[in-house]
Amino acid sequence: MPAVETATLTGGTWLTADQGSALFDGKPARATRVRRTGDLAITITLAQAIVPGIIAVLGLSVPAGVEVRAAGATATTVKLPDGSVCAWLFPAATAPVAVVSVEIDTTAINVDIGEIAIFRSVDVGISDGWGVVTIDTSAHTRTKGAQLNTVAGATYRRLTCNLSGRPTELVRGGGLAGGVDWEAIAAAMAGRRRSCLVPQFRDIASKVFDPALAARSAMYGYPTQLPSAENISRNYFTGSLEYEEVPA
Repeated sequence: MPAVETATLTGGTWLTADQGSALFDGKPARATRVRRTGDLAITITLAQAIVPGIIAVLGLSVPAGVEVRAAGATATTVKLPDGSVCAWLFPAATAPVAVVSVEIDTTAINVDIGEIAIFRSVDVGISDGWGVVTIDTSAHTRTKGAQLNTVAGATYRRLTCNLSGRPTELVRGGGLAGGVDWEAIAAAMAGRRRSCLVPQFRDIASKVFDPALAARSAMYGYPTQLPSAENISRNYFTGSLEYEEVPA
């Protein structure tokens, strides 16, 4: 995601001292609070124009079922198994834009928003056998009587997958959408820059895009292992990737 130059709030006032900067700090659990006075919208000016493919609004205090709009796309908020509420939007934009307005159609007076993230997107095939595990950060200690004391911690998801076999032009020849390839994607994700992965987004039977499934499987975080390129046969390569979520 490009840097954010300005974030302008309409239909409300900032209640937290960060004045909206926490929306873009990479920490969805640190929320900005807004007092709604009308139709709530946050207009974001990016330092660089991009074609928005994925927009995430994370760590919301509104209930599931609230409509969120941005870049011509509409989604409803969903509640994840960890209890957090989010909205994932998948615009069909084709032209680059530098200004994106995120509208939240809620009647709540005070609204918490943990993170807003606007990304380019590209499809990269992964092989069958990928897995997602939930990591529990709770700390457990035993007393002298072997009883268990637990300090509860947050949970987060970890994805491990292998990339489907692809020819050289997709690995290092700029053959993916937008002129990128595996190596360009790895460079863009390096340094724990903000990114997201959506490992499952099509209905298995119809192969049609399923926004509810995409929102449920989408992960916002960073790679613990950047995608590799491992030769399998002459001009063809596979690779592996590990990715960890930053929870709201």
